[in-house]
Amino acid sequence: MRGPINAIKQGLRPHLPYLAVLGLVTFLAGLPLFEFKLMGGHDSVPYFLRAIEFYEGLRFGNLFPRWAADFAYGFGEPTFNFSPPVVYYLTAFFHVIGFSSLSAENLAAFSILVLSGLGMYLLAGQAFGPRGGLVSAVAYLFSPYLLVNLYVRHALADFSAFAFIPFAFWGLHRYAAVGGYWRLLIGAFSTALLVLSSTSVALITFPALLLLFATMLFFEWRDRESSVIPALARGLWLFLLSLGLSAFYWLPSLAETDFVHLHRRLEGPADFHNHFLYIHQLVFPQWGYGLSLPGSEDGMNFAIGPIHLLLLATSFWVIWRTATRLRQVGFLVPFFVSLSVLAGFFTIGTSVFIWERLSFLQMLQFPWRFLSLIAMGTGFVSGSMFLIFFRESRWRATGLMWILIVALVVVGFPHAKPIGFVVINGSVTPSFIVTSGRQDTLRQLEPIWVRQTPTAPAAERLTFIEGEGQVLTSKVTPTYYDFVTESTEATRMRVNTFYFPGWKVFVDEVERPVDIANLTGVMEFSLEAGKHRIQVQFTDTPVRNVGEWLSLFALASILATPWLISRLRSRGVPPFQKP
Repeated sequence: MRGPINAIKQGLRPHLPYLAVLGLVTFLAGLPLFEFKLMGGHDSVPYFLRAIEFYEGLRFGNLFPRWAADFAYGFGEPTFNFSPPVVYYLTAFFHVIGFSSLSAENLAAFSILVLSGLGMYLLAGQAFGPRGGLVSAVAYLFSPYLLVNLYVRHALADFSAFAFIPFAFWGLHRYAAVGGYWRLLIGAFSTALLVLSSTSVALITFPALLLLFATMLFFEWRDRESSVIPALARGLWLFLLSLGLSAFYWLPSLAETDFVHLHRRLEGPADFHNHFLYIHQLVFPQWGYGLSLPGSEDGMNFAIGPIHLLLLATSFWVIWRTATRLRQVGFLVPFFVSLSVLAGFFTIGTSVFIWERLSFLQMLQFPWRFLSLIAMGTGFVSGSMFLIFFRESRWRATGLMWILIVALVVVGFPHAKPIGFVVINGSVTPSFIVTSGRQDTLRQLEPIWVRQTPTAPAAERLTFIEGEGQVLTSKVTPTYYDFVTESTEATRMRVNTFYFPGWKVFVDEVERPVDIANLTGVMEFSLEAGKHRIQVQFTDTPVRNVGEWLSLFALASILATPWLISRLRSRGVPPFQKP
């Protein structure tokens, strides 16, 4: 054990000064988070309330919370069946170790900033050395679109994806190229966490990862044809593991989409046709805290950033200078330059013909979400000049590094702040959420059986709608209700919770069929006279069970990989891994 630890220490020692600078820059980018107040962003309140609901689900023993019991005036919605959970797990972690709800969310956001910087430093540092890696990491942290997602939109799902995009690219690139168990762990888990962070960003990033993989295979085939098959096997294994690890979320979300109204997020003002950008919006900064609107007069910034554009232009010079030795330098710079340009194309109206033909693109809602790839690409190539400039002089290289870091911070720091903070009077509890109204304003996560939306909480969770009786005892948790009732006549009971697949009613421990009320979408059932124990429970459907078992199997597989490689080697079979 001592040997690997000492090796890690020796490997980290040259990077410590650069990591210290990166830590300081990360602190500056996230400075407003340490006020521990709720950001005044577009989605600040919804994310905060969801985090509280998710924590409540975990607190009552649900490892994979899917039901938000207090939403829709307490009638509940399957919010977390369709909302990527990473940011909520991270917030819950800080809440569990003792921080308040507000502090936990802000610390989760700062953790995402830390991971974003480290991921880009790892990816770019591998290509350009520590100075280039540090410049790329700072450029990534102060990417205008990253700051927009944190401080303007406060869209924590899209924002959290920034933490895992660089790790996913690094893991795929390094594991497919040379193998190694730790590279597999980083690549598979980061790609899975990307899926679990933001469905929209994952839909954008996965084709880019596949394109990187295809480019790698081409160069492997061109240079060493014999190594294509092992590289292909390693890359496919990584993708399969990442999809398996995240299957507990994406499989039920995909299979049960027809049970909610997700199409509503694509209608009216949210129609993707209304949110294409104009080229001048990508070039000229116009910082604001307003909304995305039809036309070019948007209230928020979509510019790539002046320093980022300058460094992107410089990367073309780097490509020209290194064209004759591409094999030694690698293809990553031209790849990420091309990726940035291609992503920019998908943000402007010229690409509308593609959007209209590919339905999965329309689910992205906003074409400008492709700015996440532009932030990734421009962030990476920002350090590329260290491939050719001042290689002979350490002091000149260090001087250039500091000039670029200061320029990026000076330009970006004024925007690293929210428009203000949301004042919350009193404690935000589940009962507060019940009475606060509708959290899903578009009603996109309302079950399809609901025809009449409630306007106030129900007086009781279980009510007699026909016949008379009384509830003797009751126990109510987010996904489990336990009642004892008594009546002298046959009755009709109503559970004031929206029906969604997975809800079941048991009377005296025997499952009872339920009817779904015509207008309200709640559960009703008949009950014989006498004393009865009624249990209402939200259970996993078969597809949720399959997804959870797939994730468990993928986790077991990745943990068993060292044993499998050892067995293959003992039998003289190549383990698809370079020595």
